[in-house]
Amino acid sequence: MKRILITNDDGFKSPGIEALVRAFKGLGEVILVAPQDEKSCSSHSITSRHPLRVREVEVGGVRGYAVEGTPADTVILALRLFDDGLIDFVISGINRGPNLGFDVFYSGTVAAAMEAAMSGIPSLAVSLVVNNYFNYQLAAEVAVEVFETFEDLLRREKNAVLNLNIPDVPDKKDLQGWSITTLGDRFYLTRVKEIESQNPEMREFVLEEEKREASFPENSDFQAVWCSRVSITPLRPNLTDFILGEELREILQNKGLSSLYHPG
Repeated sequence: MKRILITNDDGFKSPGIEALVRAFKGLGEVILVAPQDEKSCSSHSITSRHPLRVREVEVGGVRGYAVEGTPADTVILALRLFDDGLIDFVISGINRGPNLGFDVFYSGTVAAAMEAAMSGIPSLAVSLVVNNYFNYQLAAEVAVEVFETFEDLLRREKNAVLNLNIPDVPDKKDLQGWSITTLGDRFYLTRVKEIESQNPEMREFVLEEEKREASFPENSDFQAVWCSRVSITPLRPNLTDFILGEELREILQNKGLSSLYHPG
């Protein structure tokens, strides 16, 4: 029987993780290790300066652990708690809101999946592009279908992450299929706003999102969701740009420099 670790970044009390647990219970042994509290936008941070406090909890009829830490912490801890090598897959989510485009670099949901992939365990990062329906049950059903469709490929590509963004629609018939997508660009900028400080010795700022004109490139995750399609973006932890690397080597060669060139 396969072992499936489920985690998230919205905390173990979120409706998204409960929907995932209930949906995946029939596919194997579900292991739950999730943050105690919401850790949205925590990216791939880990806890290094104080102990990780853990307590037993129950979600969707499955007993597990709530961790006072980040999403990446939960995966690291789970892999050490179950270090017999029997965790086969990690499912992270269901996130309340999209993880599209470059926002994957801020996402705790995606970071948990990436942490698994870094340890050779294939994973899904699942997000619901919340609109008015909060249809986590449908998103969980879609996640199971995607998982079962690509399970053999995931077993083979052990450091792969499939980043799922599921439109929030009232019924499954309102989905217009699945698309294999690329990461789009951000359609907003981060603006820095100064606010009044109660401490005269300090200045205070808040970060706010400022929308810009939306652009949905062909085959991007944004375009898929805009068209009510499930976006499936394959990701890997290795961020090396191999094509650009070849161009860099070619420039060195054209200048008569070795690719091992070290400026003095």
